[in-house]
Amino acid sequence: MNDNPDIDAAIEEMKTKAAQVQAALAEIRGTATAGNGAITAIVDSGGHLRDLKLHRGALQLGDKLAGMILQATAAAERDAAAKAELALRPLTQDQRVEAGMRTIRETLGRPEAPAPKALTEEEIQAADDAYFARRNQQGWNR
Repeated sequence: MNDNPDIDAAIEEMKTKAAQVQAALAEIRGTATAGNGAITAIVDSGGHLRDLKLHRGALQLGDKLAGMILQATAAAERDAAAKAELALRPLTQDQRVEAGMRTIRETLGRPEAPAPKALTEEEIQAADDAYFARRNQQGWNR
């Protein structure tokens, strides 16, 4: 280790915080429903779909089913992102980490990304249509 016990202690503190944050992120599940509860989407902290439950009545949604699935998934992603933001606070609110991130952004010339806006129903439908058009054109076994 270093001859400076303050630096050693700070490094150990950051390692501990990082391990705690990593464990918390691994446990996060964002959940949302759509179609009056007929669809439940569950995503992890990275926004990856982990479970999709179609309850009784989901098939009665007909043409709206795919859009409702996307709506539930998007809402679950927002839920997981909010939980992840809370889980990351021990690191993101640490002045040492914040200063380091600011320096990295300045060095790379990248301003902070604006927060993503929520999609409208029309945008969700357009994304859904584009996805299915790509799958139909490129094939479904990719």
